[in-house]
Amino acid sequence: MNPIGMQLAWITVSNINSAIKFYTEIMGFELREFNEHFGWAELSGKEGARLGLAQANADFGYKPGTNAIVTITVDNIEKAREELEHKQINLIDGIIEIPGEVKLQTFTDVDGNIFQLCQRLK
Repeated sequence: MNPIGMQLAWITVSNINSAIKFYTEIMGFELREFNEHFGWAELSGKEGARLGLAQANADFGYKPGTNAIVTITVDNIEKAREELEHKQINLIDGIIEIPGEVKLQTFTDVDGNIFQLCQRLK
């Protein structure tokens, strides 16, 4: 696998609009992306990685207040997945694609910490 870098960590929130308000008005982050349909927002400061906010829902396995997911950006997620499979890394489900945006592959490290590979499509 050839990681490009870590550009995003994300958390699950109970109300994405309230969370956006908190992180912009109180914490001073700038809203960079918001997709209400997917329940997703990205914020950032002047430098560094982005903070992703994911709206909790019944089908989603993560609950507000219990997670922070670090994403590792790769240029070819299918190849990276094959490499992790070959190394017997615990993969969670298959590759998820959000059309025109990203492909994601969730996995765990040796301690069960959750990470995601991310291939940006745009």
